[in-house]
Amino acid sequence: MFMPNDVYIWETKQIRILWSNPQAIFWIDINDDRALPQIISRSEFEHLLARADLKPIVDPYINVSMTSPSEGSKAEVVQKNAWAAIKGVVKSEPEIYQRKTRGLLLSLVLEETKITKQTVYRWLRRYWQFGMCENALSGRYDLCGGLGKSKKFESKRNGRIRTRSQGEGIPISDQIKALFRVVIVKTLLNENKYDFDYAYNQLLISYGVKIPATPEDLINVPTERQFKYFYQKEYSSIEVTKKREGEINYLKDFSPSLGTSTAEVPGPGYLYQIDATIADVYLVSEQDRTEIIGRPTMYFVVDVFSRAIVGMYIGLENASWVSALEALSNAMANKTTFCAEYDIDITPDLWPMQGLPEHIIGDKGEMLGRHVEVLSKSFHVEIQNTPAYRADWKGIVERYFRTIQTKMKPFVEGYVTKNPIGKKRHGNDYRQDGILTLKEFTKMIIKIVLHYNNDHVVSTYDIDSGVPKDLPANPLTLWNWGIEYRTGLLRRPDPDLVKINLLPHTNATVNEHGLKLFGCYYSCKQALDWGWFEENYRGPKTVTVAYDLYSTNVIYLRPSNSYSEFIPANLTSRSRAFADITIWELWVIQDLRLDVAATSKLKKRSGSVNLVSDLQKIKEDSKQHQPTYTKSEKAKRANGIAENKRNERQVERNKKTADRTALSATPTANVILIHGTELQKKSFKLPTRLKDLLKEEESDG
Repeated sequence: MFMPNDVYIWETKQIRILWSNPQAIFWIDINDDRALPQIISRSEFEHLLARADLKPIVDPYINVSMTSPSEGSKAEVVQKNAWAAIKGVVKSEPEIYQRKTRGLLLSLVLEETKITKQTVYRWLRRYWQFGMCENALSGRYDLCGGLGKSKKFESKRNGRIRTRSQGEGIPISDQIKALFRVVIVKTLLNENKYDFDYAYNQLLISYGVKIPATPEDLINVPTERQFKYFYQKEYSSIEVTKKREGEINYLKDFSPSLGTSTAEVPGPGYLYQIDATIADVYLVSEQDRTEIIGRPTMYFVVDVFSRAIVGMYIGLENASWVSALEALSNAMANKTTFCAEYDIDITPDLWPMQGLPEHIIGDKGEMLGRHVEVLSKSFHVEIQNTPAYRADWKGIVERYFRTIQTKMKPFVEGYVTKNPIGKKRHGNDYRQDGILTLKEFTKMIIKIVLHYNNDHVVSTYDIDSGVPKDLPANPLTLWNWGIEYRTGLLRRPDPDLVKINLLPHTNATVNEHGLKLFGCYYSCKQALDWGWFEENYRGPKTVTVAYDLYSTNVIYLRPSNSYSEFIPANLTSRSRAFADITIWELWVIQDLRLDVAATSKLKKRSGSVNLVSDLQKIKEDSKQHQPTYTKSEKAKRANGIAENKRNERQVERNKKTADRTALSATPTANVILIHGTELQKKSFKLPTRLKDLLKEEESDG
């Protein structure tokens, strides 16, 4: 199936599909500055694909379509002006792709906007070539200037003109840069660790400043600011640290520590409705069926044209963007894989709905925030929000909740009734009747959805004038007919790209242990290469990351404003205690740790207070026993320290000898000598003069 925005390589050309139907395909060369839409028969295109002359490739301009201009920037002004001019005609498909009808459409634009024909064509060409979305029209000011190229100044220096300092300064030529490098290597990139001021003085001497120097000699020389700019630009913090600290010390002390109604819908994929409700049934825990876990949340995504259920979510999360994301992700996913998770085997033709639509309508609560901006500007999905208390604007999906719950009612226990619990005598508590686990309930709903999509006939379906009157109003039949005979509007972006961009985003802090988020540390190879975790890192201390609420193991680093760029960062060994849990569980653990820390802090403080009190008491007792001395007595006391120490030591030895003698004293036994001779008793008494045994010196001062 050839879908809009698919990119192929054809011989030497890279082409983008603009529109297709069963007979023809419109395409455009995305690298030709004067390209216009071309038409080719679908059969010829399929023949080229079969012969491998036509090969699908990754969109080379994905960064353009996925990057929004900065708010208030000139690029955003260009984007808004261009979109306001052409947004009405780009939806006139396929008329806008044909030369004769395109001229009529553009004549109206030129008359209304007073913009030149060349400008309108340039905007259209950018829209078609760069991704067919609003972001494709942003001003390409990122291409201006010489990004990454050093400017050369031969006759005058760069920077503002001096207003206070004397002279004009000198340009930094290649010869001076070479001198900079020599001085930096000799003074700053070695283990001598000279400071920058010393290095700059050596530069001035090497430059030829006469010694002794006068202020007039320092007017037209390389400035300290020029020297520092070159140093910080040419040498990374990692390189500097390794040279100044040495490889061994670097590894030991400085290396990272990381352990609408149908009438307004032309075909399938034009408009999806999404909504949530609480199921009218109580479930039990899969781990322990004696535990009641309450009522699950149900999300359904419905295609308005075919009335098919294209995505769903059954879970215990409250209605929010997190659970809405799960439903939208399911709408994009392969349903055979999804069903297999619940032990249901289906073929792709039983549930073929897959891809992003052109419009989504939902509630304000879920469809607000940065996620909507990503869907709108990068994936060209228009978001519509229903006003408060106007559920009828999503009447189709609202009605489906009633239909599905009616289908399941006879087959579930614990179904919620209108009877208040405990209000009537002998009244039944339906909460006690639940028998289904979440997985079993989900499996039941999948079966109902498959039956609905494949076998149900929508009796109230408002048949469009172009739909055959004998076509059954069955969701799957309407879907397949619409894909075949109506404009296919589904988009097929990378599912991981969509999911990660729709995840919650926040800021993580950068320190020597890694990227810190919710008390956990993460790392990735790119951050290590950039020197983010070095001790002398001087870059931003916070970075934007996306996180999955269902897993703490991985977060996604957003290195730029482009929605197409993300870098997975894994949990480090330092935070291994928090692996394989959800973010919600992590938050509970962190709250508990904070409570424990608060209690421990009070205990520590009380112990510290008690210690101070005990030490103070010992001090006071000691002072009470200490006699007073005259000045001469104090001098005499200082002279006998060595002798006093020996006497006190002997007292300590005698005490220990007496204690051991008392412990070893036991009743003696009568011993009869075999040979009749009396053995001489040996003495094991500790010598009193240990210095003889240990050969101590006489002086012990």
